[in-house]
Amino acid sequence: MSETIALSPESYGQRLIAQKKKLLPALTAAIEGRDDSRREKLQMAVTAITEALTFFKQSYRNEMACRKGALAALGKVQNMLDKADYDLACVDVQANASTAEAEQVLDKLVAKGGKVGAFAAFHSGRLAECRMDFSRAALRFDKAIELDKSNIHYLKAAGLLARKMYQHKKALACFSAMEKLLLGKEEAGAELAVAQREICCTALLSGQSGPAMDYCKKAMNGIAKHLGKSHPELGICWFLLGQLQESQGEYEKADAPYKQALAIMDKTDNDMILAGILDKLARLHMELEAEFEAVPLLERLLKIKTKSPKPDLAGLIIIYTQLAEASRVCGNYDRSEEFYKQSLAVTQKLRGKDHPAVGSIYQELAKLCDRQRKKDEAKQYNEMASALFKRVLEAQEAAAAAAGGQSEDRLTL
Repeated sequence: MSETIALSPESYGQRLIAQKKKLLPALTAAIEGRDDSRREKLQMAVTAITEALTFFKQSYRNEMACRKGALAALGKVQNMLDKADYDLACVDVQANASTAEAEQVLDKLVAKGGKVGAFAAFHSGRLAECRMDFSRAALRFDKAIELDKSNIHYLKAAGLLARKMYQHKKALACFSAMEKLLLGKEEAGAELAVAQREICCTALLSGQSGPAMDYCKKAMNGIAKHLGKSHPELGICWFLLGQLQESQGEYEKADAPYKQALAIMDKTDNDMILAGILDKLARLHMELEAEFEAVPLLERLLKIKTKSPKPDLAGLIIIYTQLAEASRVCGNYDRSEEFYKQSLAVTQKLRGKDHPAVGSIYQELAKLCDRQRKKDEAKQYNEMASALFKRVLEAQEAAAAAAGGQSEDRLTL
């Protein structure tokens, strides 16, 4: 059986786009139907797909690693499977968009229990997670841990997924179990430090800044000792330290850790972490009224976000608006106007030409033109904003009247 994975970046991207397109109407229906449980599951999947498309190179690499890992796993348990099942699972992993059939084949081994069952459950869960079926993946990871409690890879996978699902208590339990297994093992120094880094990150997300700071220091010391001071894992720790200090209101102290993180991660191809650092550092500079420093960071962030085969339009609007505001404060009115117009175009594409957000951008452009003594353009933008807000108000009044009429009809009946 060939070990080649026939999944091109183009077909992978098309799969993600089609999957998101399918999920969005279901998400809208769940929101309108106030089905909170279904809404949360769909929202997590849509968010994950958006992130995968935004950081496409990294997500494609992760997908390929997952499939290659599953294929290798199938090879190791080949003698425990029927030939037909083995062949079916291999073809599914190698050539199909969905890997659900391969997962079902692996699930047959879970019943055997022990380390074999845990091994199969883990790889089945990894494939499910790549399909954005997080509920199923979580069940598989939980089963793997139940059958083999001493495997740190199972604990890490379960913890990372739990954190992605905002289940921070569960994530902390998984990472703490990892730490307990690794403590005292001298050869596990780097792995222990990374586990402590994951505890720090999860504690930070759950609002436990004290424990988060303690674990951040432990992780940084361990990673610096075992991996070196320029290792990307330490760059992530610096990023966490900046977030911790910012969460405690120590904004000026957060600047140095963010810059240290940026210096390290600049030498990697991890756009996901790099984008997070650029975003945080730019926002911090704007908070500290250092817009001159924020602008180049935002421009780099924009470059990363626009590399996607299907960019996140809502995210782009935020960056264009930040760039417009920062450029205005810096006195670069021409650039500010350019960024507001780009924000306007994307907002119209995403929200429609009669959305109130479009009117708000018209107003900002009017103020900007007024400052540049472009009186005619300022007047035109103000008139466009007024006309749009009038249409919105009329539409709202018409909808309210229609709803009132329907209520009266029901009462009459």
